[in-house]
Amino acid sequence: MSTKRGKHQGSNGVGRADGERANLKTLAQHLGLSITTVSRALKNGPEVRPETIARVKEAAAQFGYVPNIGGIHLRTGRTLKVCSILYAPEVGDYGEPGFLAQVESLSNGLETSGYNLIVLAQTGHQTPLEPVRKVYDQRLADAVVFSRTLPMDERARFCLEKDFPFVSFGRTELQTPHAFVDHDDESAVFDAVVHLARGGHRRIALLNPSGGFNYVGLRLLGYKRALSEVGLRWDTGLVYEGDLSVRATREVMKQLLQRDRSITAVICANQMSIVGALEGLLESGMDAQRDGVSIVGFGGMPFLTLSEQPVTYYYQPQRRVGEILARHLTALLNGEPASNLQTVLPYMRIEDLRLFRTQGDVDPTRVPPKP
Repeated sequence: MSTKRGKHQGSNGVGRADGERANLKTLAQHLGLSITTVSRALKNGPEVRPETIARVKEAAAQFGYVPNIGGIHLRTGRTLKVCSILYAPEVGDYGEPGFLAQVESLSNGLETSGYNLIVLAQTGHQTPLEPVRKVYDQRLADAVVFSRTLPMDERARFCLEKDFPFVSFGRTELQTPHAFVDHDDESAVFDAVVHLARGGHRRIALLNPSGGFNYVGLRLLGYKRALSEVGLRWDTGLVYEGDLSVRATREVMKQLLQRDRSITAVICANQMSIVGALEGLLESGMDAQRDGVSIVGFGGMPFLTLSEQPVTYYYQPQRRVGEILARHLTALLNGEPASNLQTVLPYMRIEDLRLFRTQGDVDPTRVPPKP
């Protein structure tokens, strides 16, 4: 009996002798199935029996099958890629780790759908629309993810006009429904102010970034609503909008305390502004515990600062955000209406960040949504 194999058949009967990987045709021949059935099984098609899906995937893994992305792109125009836009100055200047955690979980979540994640940086001199337009014009990906949304966000409007799939990390005020994942910032700030007021604080400052972001308006709404709830008057001198780097926030904190020593609580917008506020407090010769000053902040990472000053922390894991972004993207690309893919995540209130940093998730309080 001859042991010589045909030139197109490898040692396993599926690949080729020259090392070429299996394709849909050779998998179908090996399994005794049609190419269409194999293709649908690899995509978890509901019309294919579960045992057939398992059999096809087992063979695909055994013989090293991977989709021919170039061929798919030529046939369908799809790239099987999703692009996440990175706002480079935020990571570079502020060392913000949340984006990296979000990207990791987003990438992991997309793996099972057959999509790969690419990251494109928006540099400091680019407008927010430029990288999104680049992804669309150059067909770099089948969908895009972006953050730092504005009420009338031009990127969302562009994608809606072009019918280009996207999921935003953040809401807008656009009337056309679109997919998003967001934090419930209004409820969290409302909760913070009410919680502080019930603890005896009467002068509560709010630090927000400049730029007109949608979530800033929601936080301000929650702040005003809470002041009314607890009977405190509105004072524009207690609200700051501007640079929230550590250095800038440190100086703002010192100026606030120098101008008004009656301020006993400060709500910080992000992780870096918490660090800056703590530094400003200490450089002003004050101590949070001794002087009864409460620092409150927001973030998506548990290990924030080595300071021994107490901080109340409103926490929403960015890995959780990435997981939901991945689910929404997959559903959107599979034809789910955008109106069904809108998630607002409640923050968890951590009473003392020092304990959370050392002991993990120490029974956080989930902040209820606004009534």
